[in-house]
Amino acid sequence: MLDLASNGICKKQIKLSSESLQEYIQLQEISSNSDRTLWQICQTESESTEPLLLLRCRVSHPVLEKVRVLFNQFQDRYDLDLKDMLISVLDDTGDLFLRLPKRREDGMIETLRRSFNWKTLKELSSAQIKPFGADIIYSFDPDLSGLSTWAKNKVQANTELKAYLKSCGILLISPWALIADSTPTRVRKAWERCGEGNLVLKDIESLHSSYLKQYKQAKELFKKSTGKISGWVPNSSFLSSLKPPQKDRNGLLALDKAIRQYLVGTSFTRQFEEGEELQIENPYRDCDEGSSTELIKLIQQALERSAIPIIKNLINVDRAKWDKDSSRKLAWELYAQGLSQRDIASRCEHKQAWVSKLLSEKTLSEKIAQEAAVELIRRPEFQSVRKDPQGVDRMIEQLRNYLFSSEQEDKVPLLRQMIYEVLNQ
Repeated sequence: MLDLASNGICKKQIKLSSESLQEYIQLQEISSNSDRTLWQICQTESESTEPLLLLRCRVSHPVLEKVRVLFNQFQDRYDLDLKDMLISVLDDTGDLFLRLPKRREDGMIETLRRSFNWKTLKELSSAQIKPFGADIIYSFDPDLSGLSTWAKNKVQANTELKAYLKSCGILLISPWALIADSTPTRVRKAWERCGEGNLVLKDIESLHSSYLKQYKQAKELFKKSTGKISGWVPNSSFLSSLKPPQKDRNGLLALDKAIRQYLVGTSFTRQFEEGEELQIENPYRDCDEGSSTELIKLIQQALERSAIPIIKNLINVDRAKWDKDSSRKLAWELYAQGLSQRDIASRCEHKQAWVSKLLSEKTLSEKIAQEAAVELIRRPEFQSVRKDPQGVDRMIEQLRNYLFSSEQEDKVPLLRQMIYEVLNQ
């Protein structure tokens, strides 16, 4: 198994006690077919830790390979640190047990020790499944791709890695998914500030609105006809159905360029390969403007009610260390002001990994999103979520994304706003 240690990437030897698995390994080379068979063994022998551990070892290799490809692709133009990129995706230490937090009736959190096997993963929500390698394996669909390809796509979709790359000026998303994932507010601001070309704002808003209506259906048709979830590009029929009709992709690419410049704050304009696209769902796509505004208001209020006590507790625990290390306090203050982790690390004279560990964005946002989801699903506006077995998991992920959203009327993202509020109370 590949592991990220303090001195770099290392190989950890894993010993298997299962004779049947040892036989299987000796007879099978690593391939898509053997990965699929081993993935099936994980489920049929769901209480055994070893089949899953073996797959966790296997996925660590394509994870490292994908991150190295990204690193080599951008290191000449951007200030990247390979170890910082790997922190969130190469985080499996080979443990045979999971330590899971559970809230008791008195409100206190206790830690449960559970076997790291398929049976345990089935009992967890998607937001709870970690390390990252376990998430890759549990979400794997062998009908769509091989495990290696699946792992590389999951790396590219990793929220923390994308946040790190964005702080360096890189957006890991195709033009078509970025446009679909952008709200009317983002598009309007992006075009007003960064738009180039002959299209006026009114045309851009109309173009984006028609794009959102057509995109989801076009992606579904593409998935049915090809069996793939990525690789879609707008064809001539799709382009002509937009308002105003488009003869080529130039208008959409101009919009993509404006959004990238607006989000990153640089002149970064790189286009990603078609096969790198990831499908991103917009929770408000099917709502009219009034409904969308009300839903956003409900969501924001629920997040604020959930977040403030959680943030207070986290900062109060860390506050006890500020007298000995004032850079910890400075890091929180700079984060609340909207600085990137890379800039915070520079100001605090620490590595970016230190900042990431201190702020614990992923853990913090998951706790807040889970609390807010519990509140929201009780409301009639979210009845459909309760009927969908995976609806709550998707809601939690969308709430986490909203906490990091930068569209709060020119303010810093909501999570940073709330941290600023707690720091200044």
